[in-house]
Amino acid sequence: MPEIFEKAAIIGTGLMGGSLSMALVESSKVRSVAGYDSSEETREKALAMRVADEVSSTASEAVNGADLVFIATPTSSIVDTFVELSGSLRDGAVVSDLGSAKMTVTAGVEAALPGGVSYVGGHPMTGSEQSGVQYARPDLYRQAYYILTPTARTDAEAFSKLHAVLTDIGARVISIDPESHDRAMATVSHVPHLLSLLLMDMASGQKEQMENLYTVSAGGFRDMTRIAASSPEVWIDICMENNDFIIERLKDYDARMRDLTEMLESGDREGLRRLFEGARRARAELSVKSGQELEELFDVSLPVPDEPGVISRISTAVGSLGVNIEDLGIVHPLEGETGIMTLRILGKEKARQAAEKLQELGYRASFWKA
Repeated sequence: MPEIFEKAAIIGTGLMGGSLSMALVESSKVRSVAGYDSSEETREKALAMRVADEVSSTASEAVNGADLVFIATPTSSIVDTFVELSGSLRDGAVVSDLGSAKMTVTAGVEAALPGGVSYVGGHPMTGSEQSGVQYARPDLYRQAYYILTPTARTDAEAFSKLHAVLTDIGARVISIDPESHDRAMATVSHVPHLLSLLLMDMASGQKEQMENLYTVSAGGFRDMTRIAASSPEVWIDICMENNDFIIERLKDYDARMRDLTEMLESGDREGLRRLFEGARRARAELSVKSGQELEELFDVSLPVPDEPGVISRISTAVGSLGVNIEDLGIVHPLEGETGIMTLRILGKEKARQAAEKLQELGYRASFWKA
C-alpha cells in the first residue's frame, strides 16, 4: 500500500466532517479531498468555504476512486451510509467513521464489508457546542485525542496508514476496543452531557421564580451547562446507540446521589469531607496526567506474528494505559510469518509502561530513544 492516499472522501461535511476535510487538504499524506453532504445548503456552504478540493453532488461520486473514506454522518446512519456506498468503493480502500458509539457501528460495518476494503472505526474527542459547516476549522483536530477502535478483523497496514494521516493533522491517537470505548464514553462523555441537560432544565424551571438567576450564575454553572447547547439530534443518536452503558452509568450515579442526599439529611460532615477530598485528589491526578510536558520520543519494538488481530491486541493494550502512539509501523525484514512492529511514544516513562504491558502479554518488547 502506498504511503500517501491519492484521494480522500468525506461523507458528511458538518462541523466535524468539514473540519476534517479542511485538515486533510493541508495534510502531506493526502493528495486530494472530495466532500459530500446530503444537504444541498451544506454543500453550497462547503463549496463557498473551500473545505475540500471538490464538493460532489452525490456520495458515490465523492467516493469514486477514493482510497480513504471517512463517514461523518450522524452515528445512527453510519452503517446505512456504508452499505449504500459499499458497491462504489474501490479495491484497497480504507474506510473509517467519526461515530461517538462504536460497538453497533463496528458490528454493522464489518458485517457488510466487501472484499478488498478495510475498515477501522474512529472517534475524535473534539468538537464544539456549535454545529454546522460554517463553524468548521482546520485546527479542530490538532492536539485532540482521536480514538481508533480496531478489532480482530482490522488490517494492520490500513490501521498504520490511517494512524499516520491522523497524526499528520495533529491528532493524538490512542486505541481502544469498541466495547471498552463505549463503556468509557458513557462515563466521561455521554452521562456528563445528560447531567448537564438536567441541570439546565432544573435552572430553567427556577428562572420564573428568580428573574436574575442567569445573571448571577457562577462560572461553575456556566461551565457545567455549556454542552447543553449541543445539537439535540446528534446527542439523541448517541443516547440510542450507547443506550445500555448509559443506563448502567446513570443507575450508578443515581445510587451515589442517594448516598449524598443521606449524608446531607443526617448532617454527616465526615462523610462529606471524605467525598470532597477523594474527588479533589482524583481531579488533581487527572490534571497531572492531562498535562502536556516536553518529552523525548522513544521507540517500542517487538516481533509480531503475521496473523489477524495482532494490530488490535497490541494497540488496544497500549491504549488501555492512556498512552498515545505517535507513529506505528511494521516491517518484514526476513521471509516468513514474523514482522517487527515499532511504536513511537512520547516520554521515557510511557514507553517503559507500554513495553512492560506488552511483555506481560507475552511479547518480546524493548524500547530506546528514537
